[in-house]
This record gives sequence, structure tokens and C-alpha cells, in this order.
Amino acid sequence: MKAICVKNYLKEAVYLCEKISGKNLTLPILNNILISTEDNILKITATNLELGIEIKIPAKIEKTGKLAIPANIISNFINSLTADDNIVLESQQNNLFISIPNSSTLIKGYNPEDFPILPKTKEEKKHEILIKDLILGLKSVWYAISFSNIKPEIASVFIYSGKNAPLTFVATDSFRLAEKKFNYSIQDLKGLLIPHKTAAEILRIFDGKEGKIKVNTDNNQLFILTENIKFISRLTEGIFPDYQQVVPQKFVSDVVVEKNDFINALKTANIFSGKLNELKIIVGLDNGSITLNTSSSEAGEHTTTIKAKVTGEELKMAFNSKYIFECLPHIFPPQIILRFSGEGKPLVISGLNDNSFHYLVMPMTNI
Repeated sequence: MKAICVKNYLKEAVYLCEKISGKNLTLPILNNILISTEDNILKITATNLELGIEIKIPAKIEKTGKLAIPANIISNFINSLTADDNIVLESQQNNLFISIPNSSTLIKGYNPEDFPILPKTKEEKKHEILIKDLILGLKSVWYAISFSNIKPEIASVFIYSGKNAPLTFVATDSFRLAEKKFNYSIQDLKGLLIPHKTAAEILRIFDGKEGKIKVNTDNNQLFILTENIKFISRLTEGIFPDYQQVVPQKFVSDVVVEKNDFINALKTANIFSGKLNELKIIVGLDNGSITLNTSSSEAGEHTTTIKAKVTGEELKMAFNSKYIFECLPHIFPPQIILRFSGEGKPLVISGLNDNSFHYLVMPMTNI
């Protein structure tokens, strides 16, 4: 194999692949990335058997071939290069010879025939989604995932759509639930359970990229494809809970507040919250305001009142302030609405007059 490529293209491809390869003592070949050539394309591949990625970059191919190189070594080496010169990659048996002006390097490799082959998918079953929508959907909900392996179905982001259902992203850990909807449907996109590690990798790899991606599933494998990237992951097996049953249909109090005022009040209140992050919310005691109260034995106590439009009953309830705060960056209207369904019942948060995002959080205790 012999290829000439642009350093920055190679650097980005190796960076993305290195994060998927890892330290595997049982199968050391998985600690490597596979470099291979075809036509005028250089392919960089990595897998840990749970996740896989293949990235194509343009190159001048003088000789075809492939080799497996330790991911951390080639990554550290390319990051150490300061010049933007083209890089010449050439195989010498199972080793990689790298040359740039005034420098040459030999990196010892492994037999490329030992490197696992990534699964293939059927062309006719692919669905197209805008990359920005996939990223926005995952960002809007994935922080609400459960990180326990006891129930893998809720340690995942649930994505579904269909003829009568908009493209929807959902995540829950049983204490709170985040749902993001888009105003279009993708027919026959059956429910996908994407593991939290996979969701994190999708965000890392595709965030900031433009255009559309193709999404497909086959034999419980997820395939995400762009013109130059193929990303593969196992899907979670199981059935996501029927979350619509826990979403309140009736509310006893509605509170509309300025989003920035609420965020600033929460930031200050959190300084004085205890180990359980308990935040007391008092609704309706004063006309046109709500009160937030936090206290801890170490820091002290804090109470703040912010202007609000309040309708409905008076309420005093406690919530995990961290849970409430985490949803706010994903609400875009300048005003938010807090909808209380009653003491001991869930609070639903969304942007005012915006039905694309809903966030449900269970109360901690009644005051």
C-alpha cells in the first residue's frame, strides 16, 4: 500500500476512529485502526465489536493494500505534526512507513487479516434524516437516560416515527422524561433503542456536520451513513415503556416565567441546595410571582421570588433542582411554562406555545 493524503483529513479521521478503538487485552487487534485503499480513497476503520466506524478521505493511491496500526500511536504522532504538508503512507510488511518533508517514521503494526470485518446493510431499507435534526433530537433528550444496566431499554434513547407519528426522540430514567418532536414523519421508521454510549458517539462524530444522513437497521444493528462516514452500533433489545400513560392530561396550575430569569434564579438557588438537590417551589402565594427555596446544613438557606404569570391553584412542592436545570438549555422560546398536575404528581416543562419539546419531572416530596 502507498497513498498520499492531506494531513488534516487524516488527523480528523484518526481522531474519530481512535475514540472507538480501545484497550482490549483479550483481542489486541481491536486496539488498532485499519488503513486500506480503494480507487482514490483512503479508508480508516475502527471497531470495538459494539461500535464500528469507517471514514473515507480523498487520497492519491499509488499502490493498494491494507494494514492495522495502533490507534493511540498514530493519533499521537499526527497530532504532534505542526506543518500542514501532505503525508505519504506506505506499508512495509505489517508496518506503516510515514514520510513528510524532512521527517520519516516507522510504526509497527499487526496483521490486517485479523481485523474484524464491519457488517453490511441492505440498500433498500434506508431512511434519510437531516443531520442537524438527529443531533438536536439526541441533545434534547439524552441527558435524561438512565445509566443503570438493570433496565437497558431506559438506558437508551427511543426514536420512532410513522405515517401518523412525527419523528420523536424520548429518554427517561423513571424520575424524569424528555421528549422532542419534529414536524414531519418518516414512514416505517420503527422504534429504535439507541444505547447511551452510542448516542454519545453519534453526537461526537456528527455534531457540526451538514446535510443528510441515511439511517438503517438490520439484524439489531444500527447503520448511520453519510458520503464519507459509516457508523455502526448494536441496538438495545427490549421494549420502551409506554410513556404516554404517565404524561398528565390535566393541570391544576400553570406558571409562565421568563426563561433567563428562571435560569438565573436556579443558579443562585443551587449554591445552597443540599446533597439531594432539593428545590422547593411555592406557587400562587403572591400574585404574579413564584418562590424558590433551597437550604443545606453546610451552606445555609436561600429564597428568591421571580415574576410570573400564575393561573390555577396554590401549590408547594419539591423537586430535584438538577433535573429541572438540565432541560432548560433545550427550550428555545424566551418564556417557559411550568404545568403542575397536583401535589405528588409530575411537573411538565416546555417552551410557551411550543409543542416540540416536553419535559416531565417527578416531585421529590410534598412540603
